[in-house]
Amino acid sequence: MKKQTLLSLIILIAFFSCSEKEKDINTTITIAGKLENHTGPVIKVSLEDELSVDSLQSDGSFLLKFDYEETELFLVQNADLRFSLYLSPGDSIYLTGDAEEFGATFLASGDKAGENSYLRKKMKSMNESGLNNIMELMALKQDEYFMKKDSMLNVVKTNYNELNNTEGIDPEFLELENSFFTYQSLFMDQIYPMYHGYITKTNQDSVDFPRERIQAEIENVPLDRKELLAVAPYKNIVDSRIQKLSSALMKEDSTLTSYEDASNLAIDSLLKDAEMRDYFKYENIKMNMEYRGPVHVEEQYKKFLAENSTPKFVEKLEKIKAKWEPISPGKEVPDFSFVDIDGNAVKMSDLKGKLVYIDIWATWCGPCIAEHPHWDKMKEEYKDKPVAFLTVSIDDTKEPWEKMVKNKKMDGLQWFAENAWQSELTQFFMVNAIPRFLLLDTEGKILDPSADRPSGDIRETLDKHLEGLV
Repeated sequence: MKKQTLLSLIILIAFFSCSEKEKDINTTITIAGKLENHTGPVIKVSLEDELSVDSLQSDGSFLLKFDYEETELFLVQNADLRFSLYLSPGDSIYLTGDAEEFGATFLASGDKAGENSYLRKKMKSMNESGLNNIMELMALKQDEYFMKKDSMLNVVKTNYNELNNTEGIDPEFLELENSFFTYQSLFMDQIYPMYHGYITKTNQDSVDFPRERIQAEIENVPLDRKELLAVAPYKNIVDSRIQKLSSALMKEDSTLTSYEDASNLAIDSLLKDAEMRDYFKYENIKMNMEYRGPVHVEEQYKKFLAENSTPKFVEKLEKIKAKWEPISPGKEVPDFSFVDIDGNAVKMSDLKGKLVYIDIWATWCGPCIAEHPHWDKMKEEYKDKPVAFLTVSIDDTKEPWEKMVKNKKMDGLQWFAENAWQSELTQFFMVNAIPRFLLLDTEGKILDPSADRPSGDIRETLDKHLEGLV
């Protein structure tokens, strides 16, 4: 390392350091560094929400600062480069690396340097061992599967064993990582029959596997380890038990028609720790709220507020609700421009005077294509009603869209949105998954920012808003 670079690094570490007394009350987290061969102009750190963003300087240097009161795995992103950092309130860390070979070139100094260097090694070994792509593993027969799985995990765990013998490592981090290996192995065993059956095209019930032993181990997993919710396989195992009981409850009780209600009953039955119960109920609402918006989880959310005893989950849901406020029912929609299948420039205002039912889709999206027959049936049913059925493609390029529309003879309003996921339409309506359906009134205002699918209950909604128009 050059003398000048070393001196700069020492200065940065000194600048970012603080006394133990100061760290006790300091909630500011600082991430600084230098990223070579980066492909995006900005770098950001997030945990559900964006926490800090900075423009990369000409030499790739950056500085991210934000306040956070808990130790977490934060996501750092620059264009396609994404990596996690384990940091606590008051921590300061300095990073360097080449974005093109990040796992091999990553260097860290400062707080949690050892933990975060380990995370890069772990990810690199998971990729190299095949643990991040398990389809080939799941195709193996039982004995080969167990041998290969253990071999993969042992390769990855070598890095953990080295870390465990290093002084100054956060003991909570060591516990999290040790738990990862325990529960990752069990979770892979749990899903093996389903994956193996799918890959080999055999009935998963006939797959040779010690199901009873694996199930007994799963049922012995403690359900009160809230400190392990950051460990994905542990969380997945607990969630699978909730889903299994939810399905059983719905089969036993014919009056229980809502999966959300069944899930809440299962959570209450299985989980005795209040924060664990709150977390899994929060996760259910969060997933639905992010996809469908607050309107579609209103009753579930009210019940959660009445029963919840963990304020931080309410705060997180309130932030999600606030994001949906600009696209809540009654709000105006900008006059977005598109191109139709004939190459003509079109815009949203062209459809004023009718209810507008919009399907945001792409040619590569299987669930989107599955809705097409239901869409066509609805178009025929409502052909004499003041409803415009508009499909908007967010394919990366026009070619696959044009080919499918013409080959399948897809008639009606077929429009294309430039810039795909970054299009004005998808950004405005916070589209993070497709198919996504929207419903606008005759003035172009929002009726539902995440309407039901054609295969669902949308007819009831359409009929209600058509009253007085027909």
